[in-house]
Amino acid sequence: MTTITRLSLVLLLLSGCGSRKAAPGESTGDEFTGEPEVVHHGGAIETLGITPPETPWAEMDAFEREMYMVGKVMPIMHELFSGHDRARFDAMGCESCHGERMREVDFAMPSPELYRVPRPGTPAWAAMERDFGPMVEFMASTVTPVMGTLLGEADYTCGHCHVVAD
Repeated sequence: MTTITRLSLVLLLLSGCGSRKAAPGESTGDEFTGEPEVVHHGGAIETLGITPPETPWAEMDAFEREMYMVGKVMPIMHELFSGHDRARFDAMGCESCHGERMREVDFAMPSPELYRVPRPGTPAWAAMERDFGPMVEFMASTVTPVMGTLLGEADYTCGHCHVVAD
């Protein structure tokens, strides 16, 4: 028997050693169910990290800024906001911060479409804290510092996103 004949015989025998055929109604576990396999790797914060950009924001061109916002800032901010109030912020998108006219104004911030915040330390600020306490606390203790870190801005304030009322 030649080497090629032996090899062919071995391959033929091995091909019959695969998984057995399932009986009608039985699963082998190898069937495609039509559903993709989902592997959870953690949330955006865990996966991407709250870190400044590798290239400073001021040095990025428009395309780099867009990719950074879409690929890092938005997933992290969505996780924070929807974690704070899922019903209100689960459908959060670019317009949520930049406003409906975002493209017309080239994504300029602060956005006049967001809530106008009073100057800190004023009676109007105290009224805002009283009326919207949990949101003010969330914005001050979570959103503002995280956004500052993500953009590499040490002195990030409410006024970076919100117009400050006089």
